[in-house]
Amino acid sequence: MKRRRWKEEEEEEKKRKEVEAEKKRKDEEEEENRKTEEKKRKEAEAEKKTKDEEDNRKTEEEEASYFPILIVQTSYSWDEKKTATEDIYGMDIRDLLFARESESVIIDCYVNTCLFLPRQENPDIFKTFGYLEATLKGYVQWSKDDKSKKQHFDYSFRRLDRAPTEFDLFFSPMHVGTNHWALLVINIKEKEFHMYDSLRNKDRRHIPQYVEELRRYMKGKHIDSENWSLRYPDPCPQQGSGDDCAIFTCKYMECLARRDTQGFPFSQDDMSTVRAKFALHFIKAYFNAQERSERI
Repeated sequence: MKRRRWKEEEEEEKKRKEVEAEKKRKDEEEEENRKTEEKKRKEAEAEKKTKDEEDNRKTEEEEASYFPILIVQTSYSWDEKKTATEDIYGMDIRDLLFARESESVIIDCYVNTCLFLPRQENPDIFKTFGYLEATLKGYVQWSKDDKSKKQHFDYSFRRLDRAPTEFDLFFSPMHVGTNHWALLVINIKEKEFHMYDSLRNKDRRHIPQYVEELRRYMKGKHIDSENWSLRYPDPCPQQGSGDDCAIFTCKYMECLARRDTQGFPFSQDDMSTVRAKFALHFIKAYFNAQERSERI
């Protein structure tokens, strides 16, 4: 009898311990789950905070990038009376320095800060070229009628400092395709149109269309280019993968303005250095303009 009772008590004690162990296990599991959930919550909060800070930083950068940081004096000629200004934004410098696609303002400002300089500052440049700003082809292409096209051509040609017939070359940067810059050169002396394209593609249909518009307009400027051919000269340095087409376009103009076209002494390998030099040109041009305005 005692033995049976002892056995029953032993079984009850065993069950009690099992219940306590199960309860302890569940409590520990719940505590572990609570800690895991708390950890996840803190990680989510930290991730959200980091994301919010990153979004705020990007927003601030984007907002800042849309404010002009440099206002460069431009003329598109050596005539100091024909002056205007171009705004260079933070995003332009960012894109320039970090090998991204450049906008038309970079091309226009480079021409003004590098090529159109006083003779004593740039003795290698020959004063025999005219410049038609980088947006001209786009304006002409999207004009709905001949009158609008003529107005855009008139605006560009009025900015020249002499009659068109007095130039040897005209530089007309072109935005072709969806996101590519190339250079059309109107060679008055050789009576030809020359196309310099760092991603050479002779099937770009917008090029001959634009050339035809130029032919029609220049006829009214006493330049009969009806029989001038469109040629793709060699050599013509080609870019690798990347967004360096605008930089190549500027370098084509620089070499042609200096008549330094024997092999064109630059390549894709030079682009990082060239981009940095461009940024320096803009900064120097800005401070030079500031000094001139203070003297006045």
